[in-house]
Amino acid sequence: MIKLFSCLTLVFLLNACSEKGKLADEMKEIPKSQWSYNQIPDFGFEIKQPQLYHQFYLKLRIQKSYPFENLYLLAHIKDAQGKITSARVNLTLADVDGKPLGKMSGNSINYELPLFVNKKMEGGPGQYFIAIEQNMRDSIINGVESIGVKIKEGEPIF
Repeated sequence: MIKLFSCLTLVFLLNACSEKGKLADEMKEIPKSQWSYNQIPDFGFEIKQPQLYHQFYLKLRIQKSYPFENLYLLAHIKDAQGKITSARVNLTLADVDGKPLGKMSGNSINYELPLFVNKKMEGGPGQYFIAIEQNMRDSIINGVESIGVKIKEGEPIF
C-alpha cells in the first residue's frame, strides 16, 4: 500500500510540474558555437486546437564572449497547409549598461525570450514547423552554443 501511494504521489508531482499546454520544447546545438547563415535549425510541432492563441519562446544559450547586445532572426513558420510566413525579430539580450538579461551558468548565458505572443495558427490543425535563421550583419556569429523553441497553447481566440 505504501509503494502504491508513493508511486501515485510521484506521478501526481511529475504532472503538476509539467507546463500546461506545452506543444514543443527543444534545443539544437550549434557546432563549434559558430552560427552561420546556412545553418537554419527547424522544429516540428502539432497544432490540435487552432482556436487558441499560441505563445512562442526562443530558447538561446550563448557564451559570455558573445559580441552583441541583441540578436536579429528570421522566423519562418510552415503551417499544416504548407503556407510559409516569415517575420524578422530583434531580441534584446542586454540592458542599457550591457549586463546580460539571461541567467548565467558558468561561461554561458541562458535565455527564454518571447518570440511571438498570442499567435493565431490560421492553417488549421495539423503538423507545423518553425525554422530559425540568424539575420545579423556577420555571416557567422561566434558564441551561440544552442538555439531552440518552446511553444505553448494560450487563451481562446474571441
